Amino acid sequence: MYRLRYLLSFLHFTVPCLMMAATAHAQQPRPDSVPPPAVRQLSEISVIQQKALVERKADRIIYNVSSSVSAAGANSLEVLARVPGLRVTDNMIGLAGRGAMKVMVNGRMVPLTGEDLQRYLKSMSAGEIARVEVITNPSAAYDADGNAGLINIVTRRDRNQGLSGEVQAGLKRADYGGKPLYGVSNYGTVTAGGNFSYNTNKWSWYGNLNYDHGRFLEGFGIDLSYPRRYWTQTDTGNYKVRNLNLVLGTDYKISQKTTIGFNYNGSRTAYIGDDHVNNPLYSTGHLPDSVLKTYATYKPVAWSNGLNVHLVTRLDSIGRQMSIDADYFNYYRTDKSDFESQRYNPYGELLPDGITRYFDTNKQAINIYTLKADFQWPTRFANYAFGGKLSFIDNYSNVFYYNNIKDQLIYNKALSNEYDYTENTQALYVSAAKEIGKWKLNAGLRMEATQTKGISHIQDQTNSNDYVKLFPSFSAIWNYTTDNHLAFTFGKRINRPVFWDLNPYKSLTTAYSYLEGNPYLQPEYNSNFELSHSWKQRFTVAAFLNITNNGFNRITIATEDDNTVFTTPVNFLKIYRYGLSASATVQPWSWLESTNQLTAYNTDANSSHPLIANVRGLGMYLSTNNNISLNSDKTWQVAVNGWYQFPEIDHNGKSDAYYNVDLGIKTLCLQKRLSIALNAADLLRSSASVVHYTYGNIKQTFTHFQVNRNVRLTLTYKLGQSSRKREVRNTGNNEERQRL
Repeated sequence: MYRLRYLLSFLHFTVPCLMMAATAHAQQPRPDSVPPPAVRQLSEISVIQQKALVERKADRIIYNVSSSVSAAGANSLEVLARVPGLRVTDNMIGLAGRGAMKVMVNGRMVPLTGEDLQRYLKSMSAGEIARVEVITNPSAAYDADGNAGLINIVTRRDRNQGLSGEVQAGLKRADYGGKPLYGVSNYGTVTAGGNFSYNTNKWSWYGNLNYDHGRFLEGFGIDLSYPRRYWTQTDTGNYKVRNLNLVLGTDYKISQKTTIGFNYNGSRTAYIGDDHVNNPLYSTGHLPDSVLKTYATYKPVAWSNGLNVHLVTRLDSIGRQMSIDADYFNYYRTDKSDFESQRYNPYGELLPDGITRYFDTNKQAINIYTLKADFQWPTRFANYAFGGKLSFIDNYSNVFYYNNIKDQLIYNKALSNEYDYTENTQALYVSAAKEIGKWKLNAGLRMEATQTKGISHIQDQTNSNDYVKLFPSFSAIWNYTTDNHLAFTFGKRINRPVFWDLNPYKSLTTAYSYLEGNPYLQPEYNSNFELSHSWKQRFTVAAFLNITNNGFNRITIATEDDNTVFTTPVNFLKIYRYGLSASATVQPWSWLESTNQLTAYNTDANSSHPLIANVRGLGMYLSTNNNISLNSDKTWQVAVNGWYQFPEIDHNGKSDAYYNVDLGIKTLCLQKRLSIALNAADLLRSSASVVHYTYGNIKQTFTHFQVNRNVRLTLTYKLGQSSRKREVRNTGNNEERQRL
């Protein structure tokens, strides 16, 4: 394809020149001259070939969303769940057998985690995404955050001259069993959005807008087996969702060497609804003892605004380059809730003084400022890269609780809190890449100095940290034949606590259970080793070792005497995970492209907590992604995808097996401008996990109630140019925006 484009460009330039020369020669008067024939210039010819679904590079795996049938009409969280090897659960997005990964969009860390991160990703349409990059060993130029590496979602950006774009609309119907729940029988989402690009020789304008509106369920369950009692809790949230995302940006080419640009990314996310909590308590012999029922309303609304200004300039003709990024990010979230807990005896009678009512408001306001400079500096000896980054984070949050007694609100100081948190980081890095014969070497070192301070005003408590850490990275690739590559990689990374986990406030779920932050929580550190062999970038086998020091996880602490249950994050783990992985991308016939992966591993999780025992065990993950073309021009395609997660060690717990099967069909019409896709996800309603823990002599089971089975219909229409060249500008506040 590239040779053909080169030939066409060559002919496009040379043929008019030859014709001009011939015309000039023909204008000389000759007796036998005849009028020259009329000349018609052919328009440009574009030869377009669909990219492979999965591409394997030396430092990353690329999942091309435009080549995926099952991604049509999905949101970005659903797209990540279909990337081979990536595993999406309710509390984590990670690499199978390796651990959690941080998520970036166009090189910028998404400023959320856990539930908020997943809600943000659900608001981004797959139509906005060009590809997903899974980077397991980022170089020193990247922020050091991320256990098993980084996931980079690259959005679409058209570089063709003129105006082009795409509009999309979709309808998704969720299936929770076919019965009305909480008086609602129609759970689903309507989505609409589009993107545009307008380019001239000097200017480039682009934008994305996406909106979704719907209703869904989510929840979890906890079972506690005391020596003499059995306690269980189911928590189901019934929510209406309203999401709006907007991206606007421009680049201006000052000269052939220098470009400046500006980018804005804003969103508004609202999840309005109610929680239904049921807590039966059983005595010895599983006889009913009492029941606690809680109903709570929630109105979380979040706004985010991200601004980026950047400058890129080439310093000379041999490839030396400088880029500067200045970023500002603001995240503002408010919430208020009313909830009432009612306690009943085994006969369904309300107990005296069995009603507890609260009202609470909370707020989080975060401002992040970053300044980043990077240099590319090739020399005869090696290609060097170096740079630095300054980051300033200011986070204010509060939660105010009131006892609601006969509709009179009485301030509860014991539950309330105001928290100020600041974090400043200074980073420097240097790396060098060199080719020696058949070897490609890359070594880097990143230094990050961090100062943190957290002040709990109501509790009159201050916690400070000041530390400097080094993060080396190294890779060596031996291309011992044209098709065979042997590689060794090493990297050290950090996983900093999210801001909510550092806040020592209590978030009530019932009158007897709550979540609580830990201001003493420290970062965890990860060392990742991998030795891999690849053949033709289609077949890869790897052996890996991941070591986590000072690891943290949320633990649930239960007190049998008063039935109090609370969950808090604690540093107490050292984890060794080692295993083998194999992947194959094959095309045995022209109509079938199949990507398959197998990862088998062993996990040793060693606990320093006196009431939590060491756990160890084997795990295995299987996945297959298959695109099937029903005709020769690939205007009709079918997708059959699935994965199976065998039982494994999850931090200090053991999970049951869970799995997923998806089907989809897609057709192109109107000269391939209109795409119609019908997809069915999680056909067996089997993609939610169940994890078992033990704390002291109390056995615990945590069950996710996420039901992902749905059917969605999506229509997408392309505007303007049919061939696309996409280019993305990364910005500078990568790490900080992950941790809100």
